[in-house]
Amino acid sequence: MTPAHTLSQAEQFERDAKFEDAVLAYAGILARNPKNARALQALDSLRGRLREQREPSADTKAELEAALAAGRPFEAADSCGALLKTFRESHFLWDFLGRCHLAAGHLDNAATCLNKACGIDAKEAGTYAAMGQVHMARGQLENAVALYRKALALDADCLLALRSLAEALPLQGRSTEAAAALHRAVALAPGDAALHLTLAGLLQKLGAVEEAEDHYTRAVGLQPELAEAQFQLGLLLKAGGRPADALPCFDKILRASPSDDRARTQRLHVLAELCDWRWVQEYEEYRRLLGLRSSGCDPSALMVMEDNPDLLRVRAQAYASEVFPEVEPQTAPPAPQRPERLKAGYVFSARDAEDVLSHHAAIFAAHDRSRFEVFAYATGPGLAEETAATLRSSVSCLRILDGTSGGAAAVKADGLDIAVDLSGYCGGNRSGLFSARLAPLHIAWPGYPGTMGTAAFDYLLSDSTTCLPGSERYHNEHLLRLPDSCLAVTAAVAASGAERADFGLPEAGFVFCSFAPASQITPQEFGIWMRLLCSTPDSVLWLLDYGAHAVSNLRRAAAARGVDPDRLVFARPAERTEHLARLALAGLCLDTFTVNASAAARDALAAGVPVLTLPGQQFAARTGASLLQAAGMPELIADSAEDYEAKAAALAADPEACAAIKRKLRERQQDAPLFSAARCARQIESAYDAAYDQFLRGVPPSHLSLSGTQTPQG
Repeated sequence: MTPAHTLSQAEQFERDAKFEDAVLAYAGILARNPKNARALQALDSLRGRLREQREPSADTKAELEAALAAGRPFEAADSCGALLKTFRESHFLWDFLGRCHLAAGHLDNAATCLNKACGIDAKEAGTYAAMGQVHMARGQLENAVALYRKALALDADCLLALRSLAEALPLQGRSTEAAAALHRAVALAPGDAALHLTLAGLLQKLGAVEEAEDHYTRAVGLQPELAEAQFQLGLLLKAGGRPADALPCFDKILRASPSDDRARTQRLHVLAELCDWRWVQEYEEYRRLLGLRSSGCDPSALMVMEDNPDLLRVRAQAYASEVFPEVEPQTAPPAPQRPERLKAGYVFSARDAEDVLSHHAAIFAAHDRSRFEVFAYATGPGLAEETAATLRSSVSCLRILDGTSGGAAAVKADGLDIAVDLSGYCGGNRSGLFSARLAPLHIAWPGYPGTMGTAAFDYLLSDSTTCLPGSERYHNEHLLRLPDSCLAVTAAVAASGAERADFGLPEAGFVFCSFAPASQITPQEFGIWMRLLCSTPDSVLWLLDYGAHAVSNLRRAAAARGVDPDRLVFARPAERTEHLARLALAGLCLDTFTVNASAAARDALAAGVPVLTLPGQQFAARTGASLLQAAGMPELIADSAEDYEAKAAALAADPEACAAIKRKLRERQQDAPLFSAARCARQIESAYDAAYDQFLRGVPPSHLSLSGTQTPQG
């Protein structure tokens, strides 16, 4: 555009009484040519005419706000600066310029401008709210909250203050107050989809799942293209055991953005949960880049799709870069020698509490209390009071954290020596609690069976079966290998009275079972299982009831392989005691391959049911073998898929052999390492001592393997 044309346009603005536009146009000309006499004279004249006006017009303000909202703070600031030469006492312009600097991260300039705005109008609530945001950006939380409250004292309906206060309060452990602020904001702006999304996320963390679902739904109703709302709604429905309802959420995102890897990962995992094996081909189409571009993807969902520990580590690292964006470094030893009692804190998601109670509480209780003080931390909602009471009896102290920011401070206050994460990424857990240095040593205990992909953890508790020599490269953490399994099983009391007919099982015939999660069953295992049914007359396959969609898909898959769908028997949900009692009716538990059915395998072994496994490469594909080695039952570890099928067929065809291996398992429950929580606790304590000793000596973490005599071996 030529200078003459720009000058002509400025003059036209002036003739049309668009004085602010004319000021900006003349200012632009002078920025390029400060000696342009016509522009100088015109601008001086205009400013004289506008001198008595304190504020620009509503249209000009709207244009400036639109530029800032569109993510153009520098352009908006330039226009604002030009107008301030005319409207020098404009509260709006000083406030707006401060917000531009805030958006650009220029905090000192933002504070200067906002202070000027406050001097012009000390009763404008929005300016105090913006000042609060400056303090938040500087990490001055208390000052920020005080300014937000001052803004709300001036105007109880100040949306900026309500939004910002709701962001700050959870950092002080006051999430309920934050939710109240957001409820007020939503009432003031019911058509704001982003507000509904923010409120839904906070409600979900507080355990108000139904209300959270309502606000996610309202957000996507108001703004269907709001992908984050669709994504979070899908995750909520999936976590609530409604995968069929979750699927459309991810599909809507992918229709608009086919390269959205987060949504693709969840769609594939939902299909796996529905036993809809279309995911296999779809995964092949996208696997090369999945989880390695744009946003990181949930490794716990990706690990079921491929047994490739090198690829899983890279994907975990991409995910971890978002969950743990900054990691506090290890601190110096607080004392030159080991304290009389090491403080060990176990951190887990509250929704995993039942599993923690079933498989870890006995180890907590077995810790040597003369040498260890045991803390437990349940994060997020959903911890039943009965479960909490039982956990309290196993530890020195149980603390319940609400899952929002601020939990790290509560953990740090206990002065832990070792912090242990039991949940990892299970179920998409995104707790970044371990970004903070909760204790001198951070250890991952594989509730999530794989690397966390971050420097936030010093060690991964493992054993020589789950992590063979040479597998170190698969993990960001240093391996802390126990002599036996890194898991333990408490044998169930033999129960009587369980009848086959009570659980839909035939009176006669061999019962194969697999109570693995539906997502872990792939066409490979299922094909073997169907051949076993074909080769074993009158046998049945006993599975969990995964819901109508998955059951229907499995029945169709059986029919397609020439098996009567009625030979698949689906077990209804049951309390753990009842479940262990009914499990004893099975003849053989069949493990899954890519991700072993670790919890289901532990339950089967506890109930005295042999487990047949085929170890793979990744940690998650080797937990079954680890359990069987520690149980003294290595003959149940197959060498290949063919061997797996042959071993299962032989046991099913030979009642005496099957009875003998069940008797052996019952005998092993009395003396094998797997069935001694006390032995496991001693080995874990030795591992903690070895790692902590290196820390005290100033030696960086390194791979450590404990021998059978519990002596650390480098």
